[in-house]
Amino acid sequence: MSAGTKIVLGTCHHDCPDSCGWVVTVEDGVATKLRGNPAHPFSRGELCPKVNHFLDRVYSPDRVLHPLRRVGPKGSASFERISWDEALSTIAARLHSSIDKHGPATVVPMSSAGNQSVLATVTLGERFLNRLGATRLTGSVCGAAAREGVAATYGNGNGIDPMDIRHSRLILLWGTNTKVTNRHLWPFVEEARAAGARVVVIDPVRTATADEADTFLQPLPGTDAALALAMMHVLVRDGLVDRDYVDRFTSGYEALVGRVGEWTPARAAEVTGL
Repeated sequence: MSAGTKIVLGTCHHDCPDSCGWVVTVEDGVATKLRGNPAHPFSRGELCPKVNHFLDRVYSPDRVLHPLRRVGPKGSASFERISWDEALSTIAARLHSSIDKHGPATVVPMSSAGNQSVLATVTLGERFLNRLGATRLTGSVCGAAAREGVAATYGNGNGIDPMDIRHSRLILLWGTNTKVTNRHLWPFVEEARAAGARVVVIDPVRTATADEADTFLQPLPGTDAALALAMMHVLVRDGLVDRDYVDRFTSGYEALVGRVGEWTPARAAEVTGL
């Protein structure tokens, strides 16, 4: 390795829970090679297709480095470079115009973590928008929505350590093409199966994950709820419910039992096509 070359360890900054480790070769101040860090316990040296080409994006001649204003119809890719002062003045003028016509709630500040940068997540933007009277959101439609759903069901938004799936005996993948969209979790699924676990995929679409499953159930689109109700029917009917846990940590169980009593496997089969 030459005197001007060094190795830099880093972590992917994208808004993704995997937080993959990477290894970058830097020569004379320029990053020349990026690869996954094999010592990372979860990603194990593998990067997603988006990040594999990250250096191409960083040094691309098409990277946007200055404010641009569209001068043609949408989709025409016609832009002209403008100054920061002109860009900020244009944005301010549009905000004032919209607020004067429709009120401050017409401004909807949709954002999320993005590249996890300080500018993306910790700015004065919220204070400014609150003072402006803009529409207020509780979070994004991505992770925040899932977190609220999990919290409503389990009491908080935390999940298990994904690597613990290697200890599972039954893995149910419902409506997820895990092998493609969660590539760092899939090796732990395979590890569990090698130890005797059974993998069941439920999806109206036959995916790459479905092709790898021990059992693939393909319900008709939009009938997942009927299948779930029938599964709960069997759990109650056959005495497979942990009543001690239910009694201590849940509410509404008896009402649920009454509801799923109507959903026999035979009824669900007619609805789902299974």
